[in-house]
This record gives sequence, structure tokens and C-alpha cells, in this order.
Amino acid sequence: MNQTFLETKFHIPPWRAGSISRPRLVQRLNAGLEEGRSLTLISAPAGYGKTTLVAEWIHSSQNRAKTAWLSLDDADNDLGRFLSYAVAALCRKDESLGCGAQNLLQMTRSASPTAVLDAWINELAALQQPVCLVLDDYHVIARPEIHEALEYCLDHHPPHFHWVITTRADPPLPLARLRARQQMTEIRAQDLRFTPQEAHQFFAHSTRSPLPAETLQALETRTEGWAVGLQLAALALQNRSDPQAFVETFRGSHRYVLDYLAEEVLHQQSEEMQRFLIQTSILDRLNASVCEALTGQANSQALLTHLEQANLFIIPLDDQRGWYRYHHLFADYLRTGLSSAESVELQRKAALWHEAQGSSFEAVRYALASKQPDFAAEVIQRALERETTWSGGNVALLSSWLDALPAQALRSRPQLSLNASRILYLCGRFDQAEKCIAQTEEALQALPPSEEVEEMRALAHIYRGAIFAVRGKLPQALEETAAGQLRLSPDHHLGQARAFYSLGLVHEHSAQFETALRHYLRASEEAETAGVLSLAIHARCAAAQLEIRQGRLGRAEQICRTALAAAENTPIPPLGLAKIILGSILLERNQLEDAQNLLEEGTALARQGGLTDDVIAGLASLARLYTLQNRLDEAEAAVQSIRTLLTVYDLPHLARYAGAYLARLHLYTGRQAAAETWAADYRAVRAAAPFPFGELTLARVLLAAGAWDDIPAVLEPILEQAQRSGENQTVIEAAMLLARCRHARRETQAAVAYMLQALRLAAPEGYARLFLDEGPPMQELLRLVRPQAPAWADALLSAIPGQPASNPASPANALPDPLSEQEMRVLALIMEGQSNQEIADQLVISVGTAKWHVHNVLQKLGAKNRPQAIARARELGF
Repeated sequence: MNQTFLETKFHIPPWRAGSISRPRLVQRLNAGLEEGRSLTLISAPAGYGKTTLVAEWIHSSQNRAKTAWLSLDDADNDLGRFLSYAVAALCRKDESLGCGAQNLLQMTRSASPTAVLDAWINELAALQQPVCLVLDDYHVIARPEIHEALEYCLDHHPPHFHWVITTRADPPLPLARLRARQQMTEIRAQDLRFTPQEAHQFFAHSTRSPLPAETLQALETRTEGWAVGLQLAALALQNRSDPQAFVETFRGSHRYVLDYLAEEVLHQQSEEMQRFLIQTSILDRLNASVCEALTGQANSQALLTHLEQANLFIIPLDDQRGWYRYHHLFADYLRTGLSSAESVELQRKAALWHEAQGSSFEAVRYALASKQPDFAAEVIQRALERETTWSGGNVALLSSWLDALPAQALRSRPQLSLNASRILYLCGRFDQAEKCIAQTEEALQALPPSEEVEEMRALAHIYRGAIFAVRGKLPQALEETAAGQLRLSPDHHLGQARAFYSLGLVHEHSAQFETALRHYLRASEEAETAGVLSLAIHARCAAAQLEIRQGRLGRAEQICRTALAAAENTPIPPLGLAKIILGSILLERNQLEDAQNLLEEGTALARQGGLTDDVIAGLASLARLYTLQNRLDEAEAAVQSIRTLLTVYDLPHLARYAGAYLARLHLYTGRQAAAETWAADYRAVRAAAPFPFGELTLARVLLAAGAWDDIPAVLEPILEQAQRSGENQTVIEAAMLLARCRHARRETQAAVAYMLQALRLAAPEGYARLFLDEGPPMQELLRLVRPQAPAWADALLSAIPGQPASNPASPANALPDPLSEQEMRVLALIMEGQSNQEIADQLVISVGTAKWHVHNVLQKLGAKNRPQAIARARELGF
């Protein structure tokens, strides 16, 4: 499914007959284009005619450029959305102006912003005629990554491509550099002010009778050529018998001028029109239907048409003249005409209208703006009863709804309190979530038995079971979840999905991995049936993380890509975790650049949705990556951010994990004393609460200290336990560390045995960093085991900078980036001549996933097509 765009954002404002032409400014715009400059910046406060000027230039015969338009708003403060809209704007002018970038944005595997920009710039470099993209109202953009992306485009701009930016404030771009290099055309407030001649021409068109020269001069002086001030003055003068007397009373700063003239304009309208304008001023966007709902006026469409024809600060948002908005300053003024009671009632009506249209999020926004807690609570409750409200997974937004309500609003509404508990659970606010559940159950006791009451009781059990599960209270979690499922209808797919997810967590904590995996996948299926995409994605991600614990990176990767494919590249926060897991897998496989892109994108997406536990997972992997890149301050900041985020959780086991992770960071950066301090604290409590990651970290501290004799007692029990439970990732690390220990003690035979055990599990899945991070001691071990495992050893040795390839004939050694187990299967099917659909059928994956694997295989083999890939594979001896 392609992304759905709001078409009104691409609408180029019309150039109305009778509008005042400004050839001096149009000429400057054309000059910037003809001189090959990369940017035209039109920067001035509100009301100076920035947008109108660009509209005139676009519609003028002098403009030789093919021009696309993008109106920006606050929602565009997301790099993915910004790029998608910018590319789409150009594609609407010519499909060749962004197909590659658009494909990257829509691919199942998330492309990095740089890759998207490079693809886009390469396409624009082929232009043979001028093309422009106008970014209107750029001042709404606040995200640094968007400014950085635009700066990147400006630094690499093709000769025939040009940016036009209108803004109320200078953007944080390298303006001084662009100015010094003569790569920018600037138009500012002093340029946009109407000259006396332009003001004269404007009033000649706007008033029925010509104004005396001294009156025009006075108006021009008083308004300082401010376009909105002149326009308002012209409207106010239309029915004045003594314009000179009016001008003499015309005083004040711009803000007061606006107030004064708006009042004059408004009072000259009919009572019906005045009432219509004021009542509809609360709307961000308006059409005839919503206007009728607010005003009760059946002729709303005719009134909107009249407002547009009269140029009364109304802006069409589509070519069909269905949707409009008021000029922001005019709407602000109109709202001052509303009493508090009128505003409340209009916000209520707007909320109810949007709710009836299925626009739950807009309905809640207007309901909260009404400042009526009971009404807002009712609208929020109805919104949360829609599965689609949960599907986007933006728990930060949902929790903001709850935070805007008084506590009493939840206490008197058990259904809302129950939904609130789930939102708080997803935010990691477990204590508050438990209070909401208890509050719900208390309220239900006072209600007569009914099917709805029984359903809420069942969900209360399931939600409490989920909290027990994340806190590691497994018997209580099983008991509560089982009680809830017993009472809940099998057709309540969302409740069942949440129950199965909790059961997956319980069985994972109990090391019953296959059972846990089945529950996670069942949770995903139930969530998909319920239409809640966020939970379906999270359940698949939990399954992928479980596969990683078992050392199956290939299967984890496939599950994550299936999750991304199911979302069809919809940029919702839960996709952040899928990207984080994929980034972690690529990090382990030593694909650091791709890993960084995925990890940073995924963490940002999770943070946007307020998904704290996903953010923690992303930061943990970023800390490791930044350490490898010698970005030590950023690595430590990431770990400290984890500690800060953990303060909202009452989860000691996560805090212990973060402490161990920080100790590893200390080891990587040579701060052994700090790591040994952690080890001393851990050893003091480990008898009561040992955990595998802590034990492995302790072994690493002992290795660094040369305490060889203490290491087997730490690692051997962990190794045996992991082998019994099937936690192969722990087996790999424990065996590898034992190999290092035995090698240091000159127990060569034992060292080789442990290394072969680790490699046997690690090599088919593409593990690399786990070994490479050990440095020179691991290089010695790899050379030691090479006679027994030449392909595996050579593959790792070849990834170490400066290491010669020991066996050029080895297929694994010949590839800097080894094929995963799944990619080996795909290569075999390619060599059999299978199509993408046949590969998908054989491996039981989607066609999109099959295409992705084929793409990766070709890339790793250095082939442009399948025949080249087959020839290369045979040459390498696959």
C-alpha cells in the first residue's frame, strides 16, 4: 500500500485576476533561477505577501521552470514524512523526478536518509530544464535532521534544480556560506514592502473611487508597505464616504493595525456573515458540512464561496473548493469575538462532527480544547474503543490524552480507566497502570452483571497478568492471564492477542522458548485479525528477539522483515523496534553503516511514539556501535540515557542489565578500574540474583584482569545451562570466552574445542562482532583453529583490517560480507532458475521478502543480475 498523501499540500495558490503584479520581485526570482543558484529564500514576518509573490512568479509567463509546491505544517516535523512529501510533490509534476527515491522510501527495508537523498539528487542531476520545489511556511520545521537533509541537498544541488523557501524566520541553514558563494537569492521584509507606486496601483484596483495622492501616501507610510495592512485598509475603505478621515484615525503597531482593521472589515459584513465567520474560526480546516454543524446555516457552501470571491482571508485547500482555511492572523482575531461559553459549545460540536466522520484523533483534539473534562473523557473513551486508535502505536499521544484529564474522569468510567491502564503499561508506568486496574474492578462491583461488565473483568485480569509478566512474577502472571482468557470470548481478538503476548513473555522467562515463540506469533495473528497493527508488529519483534537468544539471526531477520512488510512501510512508532532489531543483527554481522542507519531511525521512531522499552533496546545497540566507531562520549551518553529511562520502571532486572552493559563499555574504552568496581558490587549480590549477561560480563572483567583461574567457575555453569535451554547466543559467547581463558592458560586442546563449539553455532548465522571485538587474542585463536575450520576462521580474519586472506579459494573468505543461512538457500534456488514467486513459495515467505533476499545475494556477490550471480557463485565454489 502506497503512502496516502494530503493532496491539498501540493496545491499551488491561484493567481487572481486583478491582483497587483510585482515585476521587480518576479525579476529577482527569475534572475536567481537563470544564474543557477541553489536557493531562493523569502523571509519575512506574517502578512508580507511571501506566498502571494511566489504564486505570481509561478503563474507568470517569465517563469521557465517546472515548479512543484509543498505547503508545510507542524506534522511535517518528521524526516521520513518530510522526504516522502517533498519527493511526491516533484513526482506529481514529472514521475521521473523522484522514482528512485520514492522506491527507496517505500521499500520494505528502510533506506537511510542519505541513500534516499543521493538517489533523489542523482535523478535530478539528469534534468535538462529548470525545475523548482517551493517549500511554503518552512518556519514550522523544527527538527534538526530535516535542516541537515536540506543542507545536504543544497551542498550537492544539480545545476537545473532550485529550492524556493518561504518562512517567517531564517532557517538554521548555512546562509552566510551560500551568500558568500552567491548561491542564494534573498527577498526580505524590506523588499516585500509595497512601494508608493505599488500601493497606488493596489488601491486603484481595490477601491471603487481613486484615493487622493496624500491619502495613499499616508496609508503607505502608516502600514510601512505591509501587504496585509494594505489589504485590510482597502476592505475597510470600500464603503467610506470620507477616506481621508479614516486614514487620519489609522494608528498603531502592526498587531494593533490588524485588530483595528479586522474589526472594521468584520463590522461591514452582514450579521449572518459575521456570525458565520466568528463561529467557524475555531476550525483549522473547514468545509460546508462542518460549518453547517457548527453554525446551523444550511447555506454554508454559498457563504464559503462568497468569502473566497470577496477575498476575505480564506484560502482554498483543494482544486474542487471543498476545503478551506482562514488566514491564521484573521482566524486569531475572529476568535476574540467568542465568549467562553460559545467557544466551549463550538469545540463540542466540532468534536462530535469529526467523531461522526471517523476522525477520532481530531475529535479528541477539539474535545480537549473545549475544556470540559467530562465531555473530553467521553470522546476519549469512545476513541479508545476503536481498534484503529491503537493501531498506530503512538502511546505518547494516547498518554497525553490521559494526562489532560482529571483523575475523577477515570474513576467514574471503568472502561476508560481500563484502557488507561493499558496505555500506562505500554509507557512503562506500571504502578499507575495497576491503580487503574484496581480502580476499574472497584467500579465494576457496583454495576449489575452484564456481558460488558464480564468482558471488562476478563480484560482486567489479562492486563494485570501483563504487568506481572514484565516484573518477572511468573506464577501470578499465568494465574491472572488464564483467568482472563477463560472469561473472555475467543472472538475478542485484541484481548486474546494481549493475553497471548503475556503468555509468550512468561514462557520466555521460564526458558520454554518454543512455547513462547508460538504464543508471540499467535498474538501477532490475533492482533492482525483485530486490525491493531502496532501489537502485531511488537509480537513479531518479540519473536525475533527470542530467535536471537537462540542464536538464530537469520530467522530473526526474516521475522522482522515480515513485520515491516505487513506494515507496508507505514511510518508508525512500533516499526522502530523492528528496525532496531534488524540494525542489531547487521551490527553483529559487521555491517556497521547500514546498522547505524537502522538503529538511529528505529530509536527515533520509537522515541516519537513514547515506546520506552523499545528506545532502551535501540540505545543499547547504539552504545555498542558508537564504541566500535570510537565515538565514546556518545556511547556513554546512550548508556546513561538508558539509566535515566529506567527510572520510570520498577524493574530491577533491567537496571542490573544496564549496569552490566556500562561495565562492558568501560572495558571497551580502557577504564578497567570502573569495570572492576561494577564487578565487585555484582559479586556481592550474584549468589542471590545471578543472570547470564551479568555472568558473562563478570567473566570479561576477570579476563581483563588476568584472573584465569576464576573464570571457569563463572562460565561453565552458564554454558551448561544455556545448552540445556537452547540459548545459543549465550552458548556462543560463553564458549568463546572459555576458549580465550584456556588459551591464556596454554591449554591449547581445550581452547580449540571451545572455539570450534562457538564457531559451529555462530558461523552459519553470520556472527562476527562477538569475535572481532576481542581483538588480538581472538586473532591468535582463529589462526589456531584454522586447520579444523578454514572457511569460518578465514571469514572472520578477513574482516580484520590489515589481515591477509589465508585461503583465497574459500567461498566464505572471498566475500567480505558472508551470506546468511537464508541467503544461502536463496542462492541455491537462484542457481536452479527459480523465480521470486517460486523462491517465496519454497521458503514460505512473502514475495517482497524474497525480492529483498535476492537483492542482498546479488549485492554480496558483486553481481548486477542473476546470470552474473550464478557465474560468480560457481567461480567461488558455492
